[in-house]
Amino acid sequence: GKGNKGNQVVSFGSDVPAFIDTHCHVEYLYDKYKTSSYNVIFSKIKGFAPSFEACISNFCDPASLSPSFGIWKDLLDNEPSIYGCFGIHPHNAKHYNDSVEERICECLKHEKALAWGECGLDYHYNHSPKDVQLQVFERQCKKAVELGKPLVVHSRKAAEDTLRILKECLPSEWKIHVHCFTDDATAAQNIIDHFPNAFFGFTGVVTFQSASDTCDAMKRIIPLNRILLETDAPYMVPEGLNGRISHPGMCLQTAKFIAKE
Repeated sequence: GKGNKGNQVVSFGSDVPAFIDTHCHVEYLYDKYKTSSYNVIFSKIKGFAPSFEACISNFCDPASLSPSFGIWKDLLDNEPSIYGCFGIHPHNAKHYNDSVEERICECLKHEKALAWGECGLDYHYNHSPKDVQLQVFERQCKKAVELGKPLVVHSRKAAEDTLRILKECLPSEWKIHVHCFTDDATAAQNIIDHFPNAFFGFTGVVTFQSASDTCDAMKRIIPLNRILLETDAPYMVPEGLNGRISHPGMCLQTAKFIAKE
């Protein structure tokens, strides 16, 4: 991709253990790299990080779940390294309805569909009204429990409401992936205290200077065995890499940062 040529600054050898990017958006990578071939993306990832094994792509807007338009089925059927999660992002909460919910349930029948999400609350942008976000998040939590699926949670500037809804809607032993954790030590501790099977995803954001509170939570509160590596690709390029597009291989740059911390 244009403006992405600096990503060879760091390249990781094949001696690095195999790894999985636990949260990305493969269909947005197609758009960013202006390609219709996963091979193009896969070769970029492998060139950067030969030990890349798989990624979990989150399909979380109504268009990408469409049977006629969405590429999710093609990816899951034909690419051994891609798994999926399905839900509605808080930005798209205003588009949530019965038929969208049915579509998610259909998608989740696929043998490579792992979890419901990402879903949650985003009070930073408020692309959907707060009351709608709350209602839709609650509905998706309950549906995930009904289907027995782990939950991928998006929470931005909404720690208290997120925790409240999770506690109201999920059994305490439920498996939760708190995606792109950017809150502080208190928020992390509150989740850990109530949900022994909650895991925290760290993206390139944790490498930014502005993420000192999150870094503090990671170092002091969150056990190493509760940390998940993710990129949220194509977003959040970690510090130390040039370019504006991240890809699943860049998990290793974040891992390197976490190891130093």
